[in-house]
Amino acid sequence: MTTATDNGYCASVQALTEALRAACADPADAIRLLLSLANWTPTTQPSTAPVGAAIATLVSAMGQTLRRCALVSLANACAEYEPSSYDDALTVRAQAAQAFDTEIIAAADAYQDATYQALRALRTAVIIDITTRGAQLAALMTVTTPAPDSALPMAYRLYGDATRADDLISRADPVHPAFMPTSFEALQS
Repeated sequence: MTTATDNGYCASVQALTEALRAACADPADAIRLLLSLANWTPTTQPSTAPVGAAIATLVSAMGQTLRRCALVSLANACAEYEPSSYDDALTVRAQAAQAFDTEIIAAADAYQDATYQALRALRTAVIIDITTRGAQLAALMTVTTPAPDSALPMAYRLYGDATRADDLISRADPVHPAFMPTSFEALQS
């Protein structure tokens, strides 16, 4: 049986996770924070007293609610996220899928069929969205040079376009753009 208090608590927890997502300027930061929250399990103190068992049940239920609300906010953050490469999309997709799978199994084990179905549907939507957007992006490759080189000629050699030097610089994070590392990840095309 669900009461108005239960709905108020769930709405408050959902508002908290949405506020956390909204507070992040970068959706990648929101995803990182919400993944941590979606995997969080509160610790309970062992007790043989009936009150201790009731407290443990309450703490477990609160953790479950927080994880599930974090998954809903994670889905929203994933929808806002723009992957930088095919590989980046695969990484985010795998992390999101793992977080959803853990809670989906918990819902199934607790015989919470409606929650199980809702989480499966949300997981499917997130996976399809990230996969579709990621499929349009270039994969990463490892660039290896015999000696440090400047970003401009390297961009021209790799892409035939010197204006892509800024992307190489952001991916390689060199000490100076005139001295790119001898090995780093860059987009294939």
